[in-house]
Formats: sequence, C-alpha cells, structure tokens
Amino acid sequence: MPNEGSMRLRALAFTSLGHFSNDFTTLLFSVLIIYYNKDFGLGLALLGVIAIAYNVISGFLSTSIGRFADRTRTHRILMAMGIVILGLSMVLFAVSFVSGTYIIPVILAAAILLGIGESFYHPLGASILNRVYSKKSASALGINGSFGSVGRSLLPIVLIPLILLVGKFYALLILGAYAMLAGGAIFIGLGFLKAEETRKVDTARKAYSNKVALKRYRPMLIALVSMVFIRSMFLSGTITYISEYLLVQTGSEILVGYVLTLSFITAILGQPIFGKLTDIYGGKATIGITTVFSALFFLLFMLSGSHMALITIFYALFIFLSFTGFPVLLGYVNQIVPKDIATTAHGMVWGIGNTLGGAAGIAVMSLLLYLGVSLTATMWAMLIFGVASALFIPLIPGKDRKRALQPLTATSL
Repeated sequence: MPNEGSMRLRALAFTSLGHFSNDFTTLLFSVLIIYYNKDFGLGLALLGVIAIAYNVISGFLSTSIGRFADRTRTHRILMAMGIVILGLSMVLFAVSFVSGTYIIPVILAAAILLGIGESFYHPLGASILNRVYSKKSASALGINGSFGSVGRSLLPIVLIPLILLVGKFYALLILGAYAMLAGGAIFIGLGFLKAEETRKVDTARKAYSNKVALKRYRPMLIALVSMVFIRSMFLSGTITYISEYLLVQTGSEILVGYVLTLSFITAILGQPIFGKLTDIYGGKATIGITTVFSALFFLLFMLSGSHMALITIFYALFIFLSFTGFPVLLGYVNQIVPKDIATTAHGMVWGIGNTLGGAAGIAVMSLLLYLGVSLTATMWAMLIFGVASALFIPLIPGKDRKRALQPLTATSL
C-alpha cells in the first residue's frame, strides 16, 4: 500500500486524466454537427434533439451510478468504464460517416453511448478526491477541474485539424482509441483503491444505512439541486448559442473565435482559485459569489452591445466565475454530507442539477427561437434564470451542517 503522499499524487494525476478525457468529449457533438449538416444535409432541429437527448441520459444516470458506487466502492472500475464507453462512442461516430442510409440510427446509438459515458466521471472523481484529500478536497477538485477545462478547450483544435489530415472516419477512430487507452491507464493508476473494492461489504445493510443517511440530507440536497438546475439552465442555454450571438454583434467569425478563446482560457485559472476559496470560506459563500457575479457580468456583457473590448472583458469574467461547478458545487457537497453517501449526492447535484438543468436551458432557448423570438431577446430572457438561481442561496446550509448531523447519519466503512 503506497503512503499517503503517493496516494494523493496518484489520485490527483489519474482522476485528472479522467477529467481531461471526459470533458474532451464535451464539444464533440457540437463540432460534428457542422459536418452532419454540411455533408449530409441533416437538419439542425433533428441534431439539436439528439444533443438534448444525450444530456438527459447523462443527467438521469449520474445519480444511479453514484448510488451504486457508494454501495460497492467500485469507483475506480466505474470511472475507467465510463472513459472506455466514451471511446466506443467516438468509434460509432466514426462509423456514422461511412454508414450510408443508416447514418441516423448510428448517430443516435453513438449519442446514447456518449450520454452514458459522460454520466460516470464527475460523481466518481469528486468522491475519490474527497476520500483521499478529505478537508482539502475542494482545492484538489479545483486543480483537477482545470484539466477538464483544458480537455474541453483542446477538442476543437485537435479534432478539426485531424479531420483535415486523415479524414473524419480515421480522426474519430484515433480519438476513440485514445479514450480506451486512457480508461485502461486510469484503472491501473488507481490500483491502490483495490483494497477498498475487495473488502467484504454487507450490500443489503450498506444500502439500507445509506438510504437512511440520504433521507436525512435530502431537504438540503433538494434545495441545492434546485438552485443548480436553474443556474445551469442559464449557463448552458446562453453558452450553446453564444457563437451565433457574437457573430451578430461583431460580424466576424475571426473575432468570435478571439472572444471565445480568451474567455474560456480563464476557466483553467478559475477552477483552482475557487476550489481553494471553497476550502477556506466554505462552499455556500463561494457558490454565492460565483452565482451572483456571473449573472452581473453577463448583464454587463449584454449591455456592451458590439463594443469589442467590453464584450471580451465581461464575457471572460463571466466564464471565469461560471465554469467553477466541479470544485465549488461538488467541493461544497463534500462539506455537507458524509463520505458514505457523497457519490450519490454528487450524482444528484451534477446529473440532475447541472446536466438536466443544462438540457432544459437549451430546450427553452430552442423553443423561444422556434417561436420567433430574436436571439438577443432570448439571451436577455435567459438572464432571468441566472438571477432566480441566486434566490436559492439562503436555503442551502453552511459548511458546518455536516458536523451537526454526522452522528445521526454517517455510516462506517
């Protein structure tokens, strides 16, 4: 068994590889939509429905995967499995480009696998770091989250040149092979968790005790999930259509790329900064700061019109504060619930709150645009959800809440 320092380093390194590999697929379908529409004439409405569908699948599965991991302690196995499934999804997306008349069923199958694969990482990675780092887990989540941001940022500049070099089929096969190899590396690299996996567990008793504990914490988790759901509606809805909005304001695809690149780079710095703040000041305070000020900077961004400097500054500040969910939200969950039900709670907050909320936000924006509301007016309308999410902050407990309830709910490993 490795010493504590070695375990912490390995846990951070291989969960960061998992976060990088998982979030590397975040923009995958968004990029592929360009080719499905241009090369095969598939409608944006159909492709949009598929995008919403895989987000819904991911959101619903996260809680079940978290509950299963809490009962069985198979975090390492499940994390590796999720990344391998993402690799299989990319292989199916590759096949779709040579599948002829079967293209839609193949895309749908690939998207289903994408949704399944993306449901694993966040609850599992947060729980592994919580177990290894304990009170300093939010800081570790922040560093880990930065690798997710890097993966999300790199996908377009890796996939598109690779497509130009070897074609869509082989480009996606290469990325699929990478994901499967990464899954294997994670399984081996987190091998020190094997002792916990093989320890005998009375699964029936474990399931019952976790159910009792979860019932105690359900009211505060419902308040948190509700806040995250509405917050994610605002974030995902506006981010999905931000390229088109910026194109209207700037009239230049080059300037759109400039604004987005500079803005999303800030998320790489924001995650460790706000993770550290979560450790120091508590999750409730940090959630309040990021939620209120992200809405404020989006308001200033919308008021900037077509002024390039102001657009770039305020949108970059918006992204800096908004893309902090992994260390702040899941770091906060680690502060308010016992470790025995942490993965289940992570799945609820990330799956139902963040992922399903994001899908709902995209659906609302798509519906408003379908009804003929202008894109600018729709963006303004979505700001209402950003403001509304801040109203839930007084309803969630401070970081000492777990200490008060722990004797009644915590179960021993």
